[in-house]
Amino acid sequence: MINDTKKTITRLADRLFALPIGNYLLSENFSLFCKQHDLADIWKECRVLSRDRPDLYGIFVIKNAFVLFLEHFLHSRPDEFPELFTQFLSGFSQEISQPLPLDDLKKDLTDLGYSDDDLDKKFSVLIMNEEEDRKRRTTGCTD
Repeated sequence: MINDTKKTITRLADRLFALPIGNYLLSENFSLFCKQHDLADIWKECRVLSRDRPDLYGIFVIKNAFVLFLEHFLHSRPDEFPELFTQFLSGFSQEISQPLPLDDLKKDLTDLGYSDDDLDKKFSVLIMNEEEDRKRRTTGCTD
C-alpha cells in the first residue's frame, strides 16, 4: 500500500510538472499558502532534503521536494489533504494559462482512497473556474 501511495503521489506530481509548477513552488504565493496552512516548515525541510541529494539537480530538486511534501502532508493530515490540495490547485491555476488536468488529478486522489462524491464537491469549484477562464481566453473578456 505504501508503495502504491508513493507511485500515485509521484504520478500526481508528474501531471503537475507537465505545467510550469516549478515556478509556482518557488513563488511568494505558494509560500503564503504554506504559511496560512502551517506547512512552511515542512516545505522548507523537503527542499533542504532534496537539495542535499547529490543525484538531484535543477528542476529535479524541486520535483523531489514536492513529492516529499505531498507524501508528508498526506500521511500527517489525511483528512485535510483533499481540501487543501484543491486550494493549492486553485492558487496554482490562477498563475498559469493552461488548463489543469483535473480529471486525472481527481482520479489520483480517488486512487489514494478518497471518495468520489467528496472529491466531486471539492473539484466542482476548480472545474467552474477552468470553464470561466476558458471562456475569457476565447472571447477576450476580462469580467
